[in-house]
Parts: sequence; structure tokens; C-alpha cells
Amino acid sequence: MTVQSLFDKTADFNDDVFRNITSLRESEDLFDDLSDGHEFLSNVARTVEMKVKSTIPPGIISRGFHYTTAIDYPFMAEPYLITRYGNGAFGVWYASLDLETTIHETAYHMLTEELRVEGTRSPVYRERAVYLVQCRAILIDLRGKEKDYPDLVSNDYSFTHQVGERLYNEGHPGFLAPSARYHGTNLIAFAPSILSNPKLNCYLTYICDPQKRTIIVERQPGEIFTQVRFEL
Repeated sequence: MTVQSLFDKTADFNDDVFRNITSLRESEDLFDDLSDGHEFLSNVARTVEMKVKSTIPPGIISRGFHYTTAIDYPFMAEPYLITRYGNGAFGVWYASLDLETTIHETAYHMLTEELRVEGTRSPVYRERAVYLVQCRAILIDLRGKEKDYPDLVSNDYSFTHQVGERLYNEGHPGFLAPSARYHGTNLIAFAPSILSNPKLNCYLTYICDPQKRTIIVERQPGEIFTQVRFEL
């Protein structure tokens, strides 16, 4: 089995994918720092904001916010993060083909981050937003390749960094890969040009119990949507 056989399959992809990011269910007062908590000054600031917004065609602000939030950030933020397929030299955008996979992926990383914090024992709450983002591209397809290349789903990222660097340097816009945390598929993009039309799908609350290695996920506050447990 040669390494070249890893890249011998492509997929003509045209569908929505699930992008799961840190967010807030409720907006904070954006003028709090300016008004120092003074209700009258906050109201004045909001009035000015509404007058400015009234001169802008409907939809432009919300489209810009959703695009920047759901698509742009990994390509614009510096320094780039070290991730499964990113070595820190270029932006890498991650999504999943189904909601369960993206929950397992993000829950795993939340748990590992909390376990790095010494002395963390109480449950930790985090709020997230899930977007549906349209992807249209010819993608390298690595689905099923983990059988011959188990390092694709290893916790050691040495091999996957080589995969990501090669595909990025060869100019591929992205690829499909097996999830290491669930029996699903992730979509990895190197180019924002293949991504469009972000739509808010739902909000989630993660309640992480570091001692039990579990994360409870709520879609509606107080109602358990799913629960994830990892052996770490």
C-alpha cells in the first residue's frame, strides 16, 4: 500500500455541513464599556446605532456577521492554531456532515482543554452555536482510508499534519476525512471560496464534568439533547 493510494479518490461535493463554534445564546450589552452601565447613555447609543442601521439595505449586516463568524475566522485569525490537519502555517476550517459528529468532535476538545486546568472539579458550562454552511467543491475523499491508514484517526498528529500540508501546498480547496471521535465524516477546507450561505441552525450548551469525563449537551436550556463520554 503506497501513500499515493491515500489520495486516489475524489468527491463532487455540494451540500450543507455543520460548523460548531463557541458563541452565546443571548447577546451582551455591546455599549456597556462606553456607558459604564448608565441606562440613559446605553439607550442613546442604541438609538444612534438604529439610525445608522436604517440607512443600510436589509440583510447586509446579518449576512456579514454570519459569514465572518461561521466561515472567515480560521482564515483570518493569527496565529493559526495547531490542529489535526493544520501545522500552524495556514488556516484550516473544520465542519462535519452531521450534527452528532460535530458534537462529539467539539465535546472531546472541550474535555481535554478542561482537564489541562489543574484543580478543575466542578462542572464547566460553555455555550456554542451550530451553523449550516454550503460547500461546493471537488474534494479529496479520505473516507474509509483509516482502515489502511490508522494514523488518520490517531491522537498523534504527525501523519495528519503531513496530509494537510501536502493537500494545501498542492492547491486542493479541501477534503473529506473520517472523524476520530465518532463514526462520521468531517469536511476540512483550506479555501473560504468553496464555502457560502451560512445559516444559524441551533444553539447548544455543553456541561462538562471533568471527573466523570462526560459532557451533557442541551439544545434547549434544561433539556438534555445528548450525553457524551470519553475514556481519557
